[in-house]
Amino acid sequence: MKRILEAYRAEIEGGLARALTGDAPLRPLLRYHVGLEDEQGAPTTATGKLLRPSLVLFVAEQLGASPKATLPAAIGLELIHGFSLIHDDIQDRDRRRRGRPAVWTICGIEQAINAGDLMHALAIAAALESSPDAAGCLIRATEEMIEGQSYDLEFEHRTASPDEYLAMIDRKTGALLRCAFELGGIAAGVNGPVRSALVDLGHAVGRAFQIKDDVLGIWGADDVLGKATGSDIRRRKMTLPIVLLFERIEGADAARLEHLYRDAEDVEIGPTEVGWVVEKLDGLDVQSTCEALIQRHLDEAAERLESLPFPDDGRSRMHELIDYLARREQ
Repeated sequence: MKRILEAYRAEIEGGLARALTGDAPLRPLLRYHVGLEDEQGAPTTATGKLLRPSLVLFVAEQLGASPKATLPAAIGLELIHGFSLIHDDIQDRDRRRRGRPAVWTICGIEQAINAGDLMHALAIAAALESSPDAAGCLIRATEEMIEGQSYDLEFEHRTASPDEYLAMIDRKTGALLRCAFELGGIAAGVNGPVRSALVDLGHAVGRAFQIKDDVLGIWGADDVLGKATGSDIRRRKMTLPIVLLFERIEGADAARLEHLYRDAEDVEIGPTEVGWVVEKLDGLDVQSTCEALIQRHLDEAAERLESLPFPDDGRSRMHELIDYLARREQ
């Protein structure tokens, strides 16, 4: 796994630093948000996995392109991801991001919106350094991602079907992951079946990645307590396990679930209620359904990967990364 996620870290962090250089008021906020600096402006290493730009550079290199020439497109993609997180934290009122205060809690909502908007503009400028095709790919993915976020917010106020939920994550999470694979292909000049296979691979990886996130948000083990945290239940997040629970639960239990998720939305669900929801999820075999979906999309990803003209070592490294993303424990 680390062979891909660590291989390009220095180049990506350097590219982010160059894209966000300057002392105008919003620039330090952007460097803080991506993890290059702390709140006082001191250098730090809190840039996270850097999954999306690493995928761009890896795919491009496996298909014969120079990672250096591909770097601007990779930086553009990471900046779009960063812009989306700034705005997501505002919309969801999330006060923490990667264990640190979210941007809006530092500078206020108004300036955080401006910071996100600036990061969006800088992202497109970076992608244009690669090619108009790369910029167009990134713009289309951004449109889809924003549409997905809109659906996600809508589902907070109504029950979504499993198909609607999967269509939403194909946009909100999947669009940028598909874009990562496609940008690598664009840099290498591939088209036709190879480019289509890259997009399909990104689609499968995006679904497996997000469904795994949803599973961890409910059944992820607390390091101290050694049991499910139920963090997404406490926050009333409408993730796939909850969507499936709404579809399967009946009678008085259905009424209680509806009450928990639709009434008193400004009150956090307590430990007793979290335990009850987890009990119902377990009783209706929801986790195994989610795990089966993850495996199905892993199988799809493996099939698409076999059709790509990667060297054997590159294919092996990609298999390793995909498996890690879908089976990680945090």
